[in-house]
Amino acid sequence: MIKENTSNAANRQFLYKVCRINGALDMIAGRWKGLILIHISEGQNRFSLLKQLLPVSDQVLGKQLRELEADKLISKTVIPEVPVRVDYQLTEKGKAVIPILEALAEWRDL
Repeated sequence: MIKENTSNAANRQFLYKVCRINGALDMIAGRWKGLILIHISEGQNRFSLLKQLLPVSDQVLGKQLRELEADKLISKTVIPEVPVRVDYQLTEKGKAVIPILEALAEWRDL
């Protein structure tokens, strides 16, 4: 987290203003976000299923999911069962990023 009144915050704000790519990359940056998006797109859309697939703590997974939701890449539906179940879905924005992630993976292997 960058403090608001620092040169780092000012630099980030400048970069986001002059190059929208930086903001886009920030949305998918993070060790687990790409994998989370791919898994959700493949139907692994519950916290417990994602937890089984990824070697991360509950806190890390929860943080990544909250950030993806804040960036409007995923949405969540709370299903009032006992215990409560939460399903995650890709938004239109989230669906649009999947081919980009796949292209990045291919580009990496060039």
